[in-house]
Amino acid sequence: MKLKPVRSAVAAALVTAAVAAMATQSAFAQGPWPASTVTIVVPFAPGQTGDIVARMVGKELQTKFKQAFVVENRPGSGGRIGTSYVARAKPDGYTLLLTSTGPFAIAPALYPKDTTYNPLTDFVGIAETASTPQVIAVSNASGITSFADLVKQARTKDLSYGSAGNGSLQHLTMELLKKEISFPIVHVPFKGSSESKTAVIGNTLAVTSDSLPPLMTSIKSNQLKAIAVVDEKRSVYLPDVPTLEEAGFPSLSAVAFFGLVAPKGTPKEVVDAVNKEVIAMFKTPAFQEQMRTQALTPPAERTPDQFNAYLATEVARWKKVVNDAQVTGD
Repeated sequence: MKLKPVRSAVAAALVTAAVAAMATQSAFAQGPWPASTVTIVVPFAPGQTGDIVARMVGKELQTKFKQAFVVENRPGSGGRIGTSYVARAKPDGYTLLLTSTGPFAIAPALYPKDTTYNPLTDFVGIAETASTPQVIAVSNASGITSFADLVKQARTKDLSYGSAGNGSLQHLTMELLKKEISFPIVHVPFKGSSESKTAVIGNTLAVTSDSLPPLMTSIKSNQLKAIAVVDEKRSVYLPDVPTLEEAGFPSLSAVAFFGLVAPKGTPKEVVDAVNKEVIAMFKTPAFQEQMRTQALTPPAERTPDQFNAYLATEVARWKKVVNDAQVTGD
C-alpha cells in the first residue's frame, strides 16, 4: 500500500511527459519540418533594408531545407502591423518574422498603449541576421568638419538635425548623444530617412543620423560627409571615419539589428535548426559578399538563448532612452 503514491506520482509524470512530447511533435505531424512553405513576414515595405535581408536569408534557407521560404511584406505603423500579425500566428514553425530594432525594441516603449505585442513574451529569438551602426553625416556646405566641430557649433549656433521620424532609431540616437554629451540641437522629423538625407544634401539642414546602408552611396559620392560612427569600433565600410570615443567623446553605441524570431511556443527543434543554418550561411564567402554589397555587418554568432538575452538587453536599453528623452509616439 505504501508504494501506491509513488506509482501514482510516476504515472502522472509519465502522462505529463507524453503530453509534452505530443505537443512538440504536433508541428511535425506531416513529417520532418518543413513539410510545406515557410513564410517570413517582413513588417516593412519592399526594398527597405529589412526586406533585403529577409530575401537574402530566405533564399539560402530555401536551398538548405529544400522547401519554399516566401517573404511576405506587411508594412505599416512603423513595423507594428506585421509584428502583431506574427505574434498571433500559430507557433508551428511555418511563420517567422524578420524584425529589427524599431518595431521590436523601440515601438513597445514609444507606443505602450497601441502596441499589441510584448517582444519578450510573445516571441522567441532564432538568430541575428545582420546589423549596422548609426552614422552621423553632415552637409558638405555646412562647414562642419568633425563631430567635435558639430558639438562646438551646436553650442554657439542654432542647428537642426533631420531623422526618419519621431521615435525612430535615427531620432533616438541623436537624443542619446545629446544626453550623454550635452549639446543643443533641434530635431526635425521627416516621413522617412530618404527625405531627411535629401534635406541635408541640399543644406536645408546641417546634420542627419541614419543607418549606414541608406547613407553609403551619398557618402561615397561626396554628397554627404560622415563625421562619426556611433559604435565601439569603426565600420569596415568607413575606415577613415572615427568612432565617438576616437573623436574625444564617451564611447556610445547605437546599432540597428536585424534578426529572425518566431511566435512563442515554436518547437525548439525548428528554432535550433534555423539558427544552425543561419550561422552556417554567414560563414560562406558568397553570402559575405552579399553583405558587403549592402554595407551590412555580418551578425554575431549566437545560440538562440544568447540571441534572446541580447534582445532583452536591447528592449531595456531603448526603453530607457525613450523614457529619458521623454519621447512619445504622439
